[in-house]
Amino acid sequence: MADTGRRSAWHAAGRGRLRVAAAATAAVLALALAACGSAAGGGKGSSGSSGSKGTSLTMWLVTTGPSPANTAVQSLVASFEKSHPGDHITVDFVENQSYKQKIQLAMGAGNPPAIFWTWGGGPLQQFIKAGDVDPLGNPSWLSSFLPSSLGAVTYQGNVYGVPVEGTQPVYFFYNKSIFAKYHLTFPTTFSGLLSAVAVLKSHGIAPISLANGDQWPGLMYLEYLTDRIGGPSVAQALQSDTAGGWSNPAVTQALGDIQQLVKAGAFQSGYDSLHFSGGGSDALVYSGKAAMQLMGDWDISSILGADKSFVTGGDLGMAPFPAVAGGTGNSADLAGNTASYVGIASHATAAQKAVAVAFFKDELTSASYARAEVAAGEVPVTKGASPLFTGQSLASFDTTIYNSVQGAPSFQYSWDQAMTPSVATVMLTNLAQVFELSQTPQKFESLLNSQAKSGS
Repeated sequence: MADTGRRSAWHAAGRGRLRVAAAATAAVLALALAACGSAAGGGKGSSGSSGSKGTSLTMWLVTTGPSPANTAVQSLVASFEKSHPGDHITVDFVENQSYKQKIQLAMGAGNPPAIFWTWGGGPLQQFIKAGDVDPLGNPSWLSSFLPSSLGAVTYQGNVYGVPVEGTQPVYFFYNKSIFAKYHLTFPTTFSGLLSAVAVLKSHGIAPISLANGDQWPGLMYLEYLTDRIGGPSVAQALQSDTAGGWSNPAVTQALGDIQQLVKAGAFQSGYDSLHFSGGGSDALVYSGKAAMQLMGDWDISSILGADKSFVTGGDLGMAPFPAVAGGTGNSADLAGNTASYVGIASHATAAQKAVAVAFFKDELTSASYARAEVAAGEVPVTKGASPLFTGQSLASFDTTIYNSVQGAPSFQYSWDQAMTPSVATVMLTNLAQVFELSQTPQKFESLLNSQAKSGS
């Protein structure tokens, strides 16, 4: 992907988002543990409490390197320290790949940072169940965030984290010229998608570009189909390792629908070995060899960096995942990366917790930070952000993304991050075999039920 200015959020599977912000060059806002020389604890207040002497604490964030988004966080901390004399927040930006193991070790040793980065979902729930995370209660300032952005950090009615970066929903991105040439409108139903696949195949066009050599791109189909068929409660049960959850009829039908797409020739030849990071799946779409691709919104700038005229000339279309006949899920539901979050470790002192809450309330909900996020290439998840996109190079896309997140009844976090790591690994490996037609839905479900049980 071209490093043209949008931050990318990397997942354990190697997934990233790179969006373009005018004249900026950026990689990812993320935090993590620094190397061995970094402080691993929450820090100690010089007086043991907030007050004239102030309180010091550490915040861990995940990163892949310098970026405008990282700079925005540093500026945010500086603003907070100016308005809270004596209080000090040390930000440790840590490499993404090692973060999960390091935060687990720190939590287990009872020495985590006062503020820690999290993707939410299953990994966060593990810390919550172990008593390692403080709930935020129900403060009025939480209403500053779009409701759908808080689901990944809400457990048993309590909120345990707040967004610290922008949102990354998944959509279908398609070649408008191809659709127009063959008199197609983007389908709003799964049966319509199959019909479009048949038309495109008949004209020698690969209907859908899929980079399933990475495995995670195929997961997006399972996430959306499961939601469209059975609603968000199915994914919630899976993320909680509910006994037998993988045998839910919605999952069975979703897996069957995936194999129906494969048998219909929906994906290009070699889809199981193509990797997204090389740009090959994007190239199929903007070159006209494939008609569409299901991908996170980072795909906009990924394509922009390779073929700017395709995006700026209006050939790139964006559409929600189609509904499934008879399904109970809402077609406005989203899947993807709701945001990335920060939470407060229960191991922190009372003074550190008070400073952390003040930082969340005063800075992460502020209009100035939302403006900084947009300038860094983010789509914020705070209310009232729509006017901030005016004049931005990707304003039309960003406005659509923001509005869809604002109106989403449910926004499920990417399953490979929301579920426990042991389950996520087995899920990705075996789902790839479902796409290759070498594994039945029933076998897949059996393996995942066993893994969820053993890992709970």
